Amino acid sequence: HQKRELRELVGRQASNLTLLRRAEFCCRTLSEARDLALLLADASMYPERTVSGYSELLINAIEHGNLGISYAEKSVLLTEGRWLEEVESRLRSPEYSRLLVNVTLEKTADSCRVTIADQGKGFDWQLYVEFRPERVFDLHGRGIAMSRAISFDSLEYLGNGSRVVATVLLPGAKQGAQPAGA
Repeated sequence: HQKRELRELVGRQASNLTLLRRAEFCCRTLSEARDLALLLADASMYPERTVSGYSELLINAIEHGNLGISYAEKSVLLTEGRWLEEVESRLRSPEYSRLLVNVTLEKTADSCRVTIADQGKGFDWQLYVEFRPERVFDLHGRGIAMSRAISFDSLEYLGNGSRVVATVLLPGAKQGAQPAGA
Protein backbone atom coordinates (compact mmCIF):
# COMPACT_ATOMS: atom_id res chain seq x y z
CA HIS A 1 0.00 0.00 0.00
CA GLN A 2 2.74 2.43 1.01
CA LYS A 3 4.77 1.76 -2.17
CA ARG A 4 1.71 2.15 -4.39
CA GLU A 5 0.93 5.49 -2.71
CA LEU A 6 4.50 6.67 -3.31
CA ARG A 7 4.32 5.72 -7.01
CA GLU A 8 1.10 7.71 -7.36
CA LEU A 9 2.76 10.84 -5.97
CA VAL A 10 5.93 10.75 -8.07
CA GLY A 11 6.45 13.14 -10.93
CA ARG A 12 4.67 16.10 -9.37
CA GLN A 13 7.90 18.04 -8.85
CA ALA A 14 9.99 16.77 -11.77
CA SER A 15 9.77 19.89 -13.94
CA ASN A 16 11.24 21.97 -11.11
CA LEU A 17 14.25 19.69 -10.70
CA THR A 18 15.72 19.54 -14.21
CA LEU A 19 18.34 22.19 -13.42
CA LEU A 20 19.41 20.66 -10.12
CA ARG A 21 23.09 19.60 -10.05
CA ARG A 22 23.92 19.14 -6.36
CA ALA A 23 21.89 19.15 -3.18
CA GLU A 24 22.29 18.08 0.43
CA PHE A 25 19.46 16.90 2.63
CA CYS A 26 18.94 15.30 6.00
CA CYS A 27 16.03 13.40 7.43
CA ARG A 28 15.22 11.80 10.74
CA THR A 29 11.69 10.40 10.61
CA LEU A 30 9.81 7.99 8.37
CA SER A 31 7.62 10.84 7.14
CA GLU A 32 10.66 12.90 6.18
CA ALA A 33 12.16 9.85 4.46
CA ARG A 34 8.99 9.41 2.42
CA ASP A 35 9.02 13.04 1.31
CA LEU A 36 12.71 12.90 0.48
CA ALA A 37 12.27 9.66 -1.50
CA LEU A 38 9.70 11.43 -3.66
CA LEU A 39 12.01 14.36 -4.27
CA LEU A 40 15.01 12.14 -5.09
CA ALA A 41 12.89 10.03 -7.43
CA ASP A 42 11.73 13.09 -9.31
CA ALA A 43 15.31 14.37 -9.57
CA SER A 44 16.46 11.01 -10.94
CA MET A 45 14.31 11.47 -14.07
CA TYR A 46 12.85 7.96 -13.56
CA PRO A 47 10.50 8.51 -10.63
CA GLU A 48 8.31 5.41 -11.03
CA ARG A 49 11.37 3.17 -11.20
CA THR A 50 13.36 4.72 -8.36
CA VAL A 51 10.91 5.89 -5.68
CA SER A 52 10.62 2.49 -3.96
CA GLY A 53 14.38 2.06 -3.99
CA TYR A 54 15.06 5.44 -2.41
CA SER A 55 12.34 4.79 0.16
CA GLU A 56 13.84 1.39 1.09
CA LEU A 57 17.34 2.83 1.50
CA LEU A 58 16.18 5.80 3.57
CA ILE A 59 13.97 3.71 5.85
CA ASN A 60 16.80 1.19 6.33
CA ALA A 61 19.13 4.05 7.28
CA ILE A 62 16.65 5.24 9.90
CA GLU A 63 15.42 1.96 11.39
CA HIS A 64 18.51 -0.23 11.16
CA GLY A 65 21.23 2.42 11.02
CA ASN A 66 20.27 5.23 13.36
CA LEU A 67 17.78 3.39 15.56
CA GLY A 68 19.73 0.12 15.76
CA ILE A 69 16.79 -2.20 15.10
CA SER A 70 18.32 -5.56 14.15
CA TYR A 71 16.98 -7.92 11.50
CA ALA A 72 15.78 -10.39 14.15
CA GLU A 73 14.22 -7.62 16.22
CA LYS A 74 12.35 -6.29 13.19
CA SER A 75 11.02 -9.79 12.47
CA VAL A 76 9.50 -9.96 15.95
CA LEU A 77 8.15 -6.40 15.79
CA LEU A 78 6.46 -7.04 12.44
CA THR A 79 4.96 -10.32 13.64
CA GLU A 80 3.57 -8.59 16.71
CA GLY A 81 2.39 -5.55 14.71
CA ARG A 82 4.58 -3.22 16.77
CA TRP A 83 7.23 -2.10 14.22
CA LEU A 84 5.91 1.44 13.67
CA GLU A 85 5.28 1.94 17.39
CA GLU A 86 8.88 0.92 18.18
CA VAL A 87 10.37 3.16 15.48
CA GLU A 88 8.39 6.15 16.73
CA SER A 89 9.29 5.39 20.34
CA ARG A 90 13.00 5.26 19.54
CA LEU A 91 12.78 8.46 17.50
CA ARG A 92 11.51 10.22 20.65
CA SER A 93 14.19 8.69 22.86
CA PRO A 94 17.07 11.03 23.86
CA GLU A 95 19.51 8.30 22.78
CA TYR A 96 18.36 8.50 19.14
CA SER A 97 16.51 11.82 18.82
CA ARG A 98 19.45 13.78 17.39
CA LEU A 99 20.63 11.21 14.84
CA LEU A 100 20.18 12.16 11.19
CA VAL A 101 20.43 10.49 7.83
CA ASN A 102 22.51 12.68 5.54
CA VAL A 103 21.80 12.57 1.81
CA THR A 104 23.79 14.08 -1.04
CA LEU A 105 22.48 14.22 -4.61
CA GLU A 106 24.91 14.88 -7.45
CA LYS A 107 23.83 15.08 -11.07
CA THR A 108 26.01 15.14 -14.14
CA ALA A 109 25.01 15.02 -17.78
CA ASP A 110 25.02 11.22 -17.56
CA SER A 111 23.94 10.22 -14.07
CA CYS A 112 22.17 11.00 -10.84
CA ARG A 113 24.18 9.79 -7.86
CA VAL A 114 22.64 9.76 -4.37
CA THR A 115 24.71 9.02 -1.27
CA ILE A 116 22.80 8.08 1.89
CA ALA A 117 24.73 8.00 5.17
CA ASP A 118 23.34 7.11 8.58
CA GLN A 119 25.01 7.59 11.94
CA GLY A 120 24.74 3.97 13.03
CA LYS A 121 27.34 1.26 13.55
CA GLY A 122 26.86 -0.27 10.10
CA PHE A 123 25.83 -3.80 9.16
CA ASP A 124 26.93 -6.78 7.08
CA TRP A 125 25.45 -5.47 3.84
CA GLN A 126 26.86 -8.35 1.76
CA LEU A 127 24.10 -10.58 3.14
CA TYR A 128 21.37 -8.38 1.65
CA VAL A 129 22.44 -7.29 -1.85
CA GLU A 130 21.34 -10.61 -3.36
CA PHE A 131 18.13 -12.57 -2.89
CA ARG A 132 18.71 -15.39 -0.39
CA PRO A 133 16.61 -18.56 -0.21
CA GLU A 134 16.75 -18.60 3.61
CA ARG A 135 14.88 -15.28 3.74
CA VAL A 136 12.33 -15.90 1.00
CA PHE A 137 9.46 -16.31 3.47
CA ASP A 138 10.56 -13.61 5.94
CA LEU A 139 8.30 -10.56 6.31
CA HIS A 140 11.22 -8.31 5.31
CA GLY A 141 14.82 -8.48 4.14
CA ARG A 142 14.48 -8.13 0.36
CA GLY A 143 14.44 -4.32 0.02
CA ILE A 144 18.12 -3.83 -0.77
CA ALA A 145 18.20 -6.66 -3.33
CA MET A 146 14.98 -5.38 -4.93
CA SER A 147 16.36 -1.84 -5.08
CA ARG A 148 19.59 -3.06 -6.63
CA ALA A 149 17.77 -5.18 -9.21
CA ILE A 150 14.99 -2.77 -10.19
CA SER A 151 15.51 0.81 -9.05
CA PHE A 152 19.13 1.65 -9.74
CA ASP A 153 21.82 1.12 -12.36
CA SER A 154 24.38 0.80 -9.59
CA LEU A 155 24.08 0.29 -5.83
CA GLU A 156 27.27 0.31 -3.78
CA TYR A 157 27.70 0.04 -0.02
CA LEU A 158 30.81 1.66 1.38
CA GLY A 159 32.85 0.68 4.41
CA ASN A 160 30.83 -0.75 7.29
CA GLY A 161 27.50 -0.33 5.48
CA SER A 162 26.43 2.95 7.02
CA ARG A 163 26.89 4.62 3.61
CA VAL A 164 25.32 3.60 0.31
CA VAL A 165 25.58 5.15 -3.14
CA ALA A 166 22.70 4.67 -5.59
CA THR A 167 23.29 5.69 -9.20
CA VAL A 168 20.81 6.11 -12.02
CA LEU A 169 21.94 6.72 -15.59
CA LEU A 170 20.03 9.65 -17.02
CA PRO A 171 18.16 9.70 -20.34
CA GLY A 172 20.65 9.99 -23.18
CA ALA A 173 23.53 8.47 -21.20
CA LYS A 174 25.39 5.80 -23.14
CA GLN A 175 24.29 2.31 -22.12
CA GLY A 176 27.16 0.48 -20.47
CA ALA A 177 28.77 3.76 -19.46
CA GLN A 178 30.19 3.85 -15.96
CA PRO A 179 28.25 6.05 -13.55
CA ALA A 180 30.12 9.14 -12.41
CA GLY A 181 32.49 8.29 -9.59
CA ALA A 182 32.15 4.52 -9.99
